[in-house]
Amino acid sequence: MAPAFFLTENPAEWICYFPGTALLYGREGGAEKMRRGWIAIGILLLSAALFSAGLVRKLASLRGSEPSSERIIAVIPKAVENSWWNQVRLGALAGAQGTPYRVVWNGPALESDHISQIIFLEHALARRSAAVVIAPNDSLALSRPVEEAAARIPCVLIDSPLAETGQLPLVATDNYRAGELAARLLATAIDGRGKVLVINHLRNSESTEERARGFAAAMADDYPEIRVVQSPYAETSLMDYRAQTAELLARHPDTAAVFAVNLETSEGVCRALQREYHARKVKFVGFDSSALLVGSLADGGIEALIVQNPFEIGRRGVRRALDALENRQGEVFTAIPVFVVTRRNLERMKRKFPAALGL
Repeated sequence: MAPAFFLTENPAEWICYFPGTALLYGREGGAEKMRRGWIAIGILLLSAALFSAGLVRKLASLRGSEPSSERIIAVIPKAVENSWWNQVRLGALAGAQGTPYRVVWNGPALESDHISQIIFLEHALARRSAAVVIAPNDSLALSRPVEEAAARIPCVLIDSPLAETGQLPLVATDNYRAGELAARLLATAIDGRGKVLVINHLRNSESTEERARGFAAAMADDYPEIRVVQSPYAETSLMDYRAQTAELLARHPDTAAVFAVNLETSEGVCRALQREYHARKVKFVGFDSSALLVGSLADGGIEALIVQNPFEIGRRGVRRALDALENRQGEVFTAIPVFVVTRRNLERMKRKFPAALGL
């Protein structure tokens, strides 16, 4: 199929959709940018054609050589090279224990690689998996492929919704509410006044965008003396969030506090504050946890961490897929509670929930 071009609400913006592969965004801004944009389109068209030909051969080979895998549940994370997603994997494996189904875990190396996610989804369908559990890393690009897959086999979303989810089951943190919670924690720490930076993650990563929206809405509604400054969205998981945070702090020297929306951004902010010696005067609330963040929390460099339960997200996601396979009705949205971790309860959290802390 040929690519389709769409105009956005901004007349200077365009979107090119390559069916079954990718979305490409463009924005006017000079002849050189336009030239690079059309070169990128040509390269992507050629890549899509080569990929399609190779995929057809691969799928034909899979159909001809692989036995039926009716008892496989394919779990496709946003990325695999991440300690947080490893906890999701362990939870998914636990969810299938004691059942006749086997979890097959495959996903891209980077959260910004939505094309690979689509390939893994197509692979799961080709091998005739019984169900798919997927964490969409791009809420727009994955919408159509997941909807088409859901017309064939049960599909469950984990961690992050699609732009248009319909009635697909979702197992995740209530990210909007978590963002509101972060706003209240930071507002209390700075006595309800001052400038706050929000360090965002990837564009179209719906889970992190919901946290940023909840945070901004709570500040606007309840704390009129706080000004929120949002960082630009990243286009790749390779963003250097430490450098971005340091640059924003230099541009906004009157910053009173910082909120980061996930593990990568939180670690970047943590390193920036440590390196630039802002840790004692700039309050910081992070999202997710790791050994680095726990150490900074213990030292007083972090006000609080909002910590998800990735193990439970993975486990409940697979259990929800099993419900669908057994024709058992379940809730559309399964909200997995978060923990608020401070210096006061840190030692208790280490004992009770070390995996959630990334330890």
